Amino acid sequence: MKLNVSHRSLVFDGRAIMVCQKPSKYMRINVRPSLESSQPIIKLTCPPHTTNEAILAFMQAHKEWIDNVCIRLMQARMETLEILQKHCDEILLFGKWVPVVPLMELRAMLHTYLMQRTDVLANAMGVRFSKLAVRKSMSRLGSCTKDRLSFSLLLVFAPQEEIDYVVIHELAHIVHNNHSAQFWELVGAHCPRWRALRKSLKSRWGLFSALLDRLEQTRM
Repeated sequence: MKLNVSHRSLVFDGRAIMVCQKPSKYMRINVRPSLESSQPIIKLTCPPHTTNEAILAFMQAHKEWIDNVCIRLMQARMETLEILQKHCDEILLFGKWVPVVPLMELRAMLHTYLMQRTDVLANAMGVRFSKLAVRKSMSRLGSCTKDRLSFSLLLVFAPQEEIDYVVIHELAHIVHNNHSAQFWELVGAHCPRWRALRKSLKSRWGLFSALLDRLEQTRM
């Protein structure tokens, strides 16, 4: 098995691996679907100056897990393509299939919903936010910087209950800037079904990404 490193990339077991070096104590692997290829994107984050031998050993130790995730993502991609073919003239809007809506209108509808629900949920949680933005983020559905919130446009495709979970998750970060037990306790107090909702979002992330990509390609 060969390891070829070049410009922060390598090939392991016939798969391209993106290597990102940043200050951290441990190596970790992230596998996510690709819109351009049937092969998932594999990213390895490691501390600076990590040797090729250490990377190889780490990849080898997690080979079975990587194989299983790649198989699952490739199967999900095939299912996504079938869904897109079935709904070629439709788009998901808050979890329901409707005739295609222009991207700018989708963004406006999501922003309006988020502003209304975030106000309600923030009051219920006893927190305040200073700013809310909708961005084209493919890697995360929400983020919180101090009291400023940002949400991905992908959420417009999700059912409102799932959107509310993401909002509650990010509002909870205003209180707990981590994923501690106290953080999840706060999330659970305002969203008892958060585990199921998070699982549902993850399972359709590839579909949401493909829908956004299709809208952008058709300039809708």
